[in-house]
Amino acid sequence: MPNDTQTVLITGANGFVGSRLCRRLMADGFRVIAGVREGCNTDRLRGIEPEYRYGDITRPETLAGLIAGVDYIVHNAGVVKVNRPETFFTVNRDGTENLLKAASTCTTLKKLVYISSLAAAGPSENGRPLTEDDEPHPITAYGRSKLAGEEVVQKYKDAVNSVIVRPPGIYGPGDKEMYAFFQIVNNRIAPYLGRLSRKLQLVYVDDLADGVSKALGANTQSGRVYFIAEDKGYSFRELVGHLRGAVDRFCLPLYVPGFILKIIAWLSEHIMSIFGKTPMFTVEKANEILADWEVDVSRAREELGFESQIPFPEGARETVYWYREEAWL
Repeated sequence: MPNDTQTVLITGANGFVGSRLCRRLMADGFRVIAGVREGCNTDRLRGIEPEYRYGDITRPETLAGLIAGVDYIVHNAGVVKVNRPETFFTVNRDGTENLLKAASTCTTLKKLVYISSLAAAGPSENGRPLTEDDEPHPITAYGRSKLAGEEVVQKYKDAVNSVIVRPPGIYGPGDKEMYAFFQIVNNRIAPYLGRLSRKLQLVYVDDLADGVSKALGANTQSGRVYFIAEDKGYSFRELVGHLRGAVDRFCLPLYVPGFILKIIAWLSEHIMSIFGKTPMFTVEKANEILADWEVDVSRAREELGFESQIPFPEGARETVYWYREEAWL
């Protein structure tokens, strides 16, 4: 266990995942430094009061002070939604390069954990869960940018002791990315999209924080990659069923075939382009929604001692409870 002289810098500490990481690593005994940008909203960190340092991974001149004297770094900062696809690479690839370059000169640093994404690996195929040794094949600009970030970490692995973790879809109290699905089901519509037998694996945010904590403490090979996820996948039909159970309301089933979803996405792209705007729902996004996302977590279990604790039915109930307490639902 760390003592209070061991410091961990968490980039993107004010976000959904970052704030839960702060809580977990403070509970583990670290002195947590919340790395945030000047002027950002820090409401998620109320009540725990970490030490703040200000910096921006896209501005290299701000990073020397950000990382000075730290023992560990959890690189969580990144973007998942942008108006221009190039921004994914500016932040997720170039920002990571800026941070790793600065970290390579930090003499106190023991380890860096880079939070990547299953999107960097790409979907699973032929009914076989992905392993970390499978060749990455991302299908979205976001996934390609996270893979580019991984490649930066690998480039610096001899100078910076590092670990890469790849979570799948992350959900839990405070999440805004999967909130739309909870909201749709809470509004009494059960959205059955595409092939209902396809498998998806998710991770509850506090399980991810546990996996990151274990990655910090384990004796790992620099550049090693780990999937951090619940230890089982669910069919899309099962996931919708568990969401219905979590909101505890009668829902009207709405079946949307995959080809219809792709047509909607194509129309979204072309109509928005007419008005000079970037669509948030694209064919790429539709392909992501319709794919299988299943992984083998045995490496994390065997090398990190990671075991997920929150199955989706329980995590969905906890998430719905939080949404209702905060009047989101």
